[in-house]
Amino acid sequence: MASDRVAIDQRRQRWVDLTTGGDAGGCVQLLTEDAVWFPPDMAALSGRAQIRDWRAPFFELYEYEFSVVKPQLRLAGNWALERGVFKSFHTSRFDGRRSEHSGKYLISWRRESDGEWYIERYMHLSDLAE
Repeated sequence: MASDRVAIDQRRQRWVDLTTGGDAGGCVQLLTEDAVWFPPDMAALSGRAQIRDWRAPFFELYEYEFSVVKPQLRLAGNWALERGVFKSFHTSRFDGRRSEHSGKYLISWRRESDGEWYIERYMHLSDLAE
């Protein structure tokens, strides 16, 4: 449905804005209670609190500019699957050094009983060389 696409586009933009703003608490409010986050080279994180506690220190260390490019969305009832490309810049709050990070991501969205769409699963593949 077009309205579902618009709703998810708006939620995605809110997530991007909160991420760029360094608001770990706000970011996790866009996740389902049982969300699972798959950071690269780490064990999966489960639930809002664990995901927030993992992200918050990063936001304290860096100013973060985050964007999503070319999101592709597939809808199926109360579920949606999205893939796309992300790009971010990190600027150290201590020494001003700036670095770039980009890659591909996959999001599973779920419409909850309040009618809103939430991120249920998140995974990304980094383009950073090891």
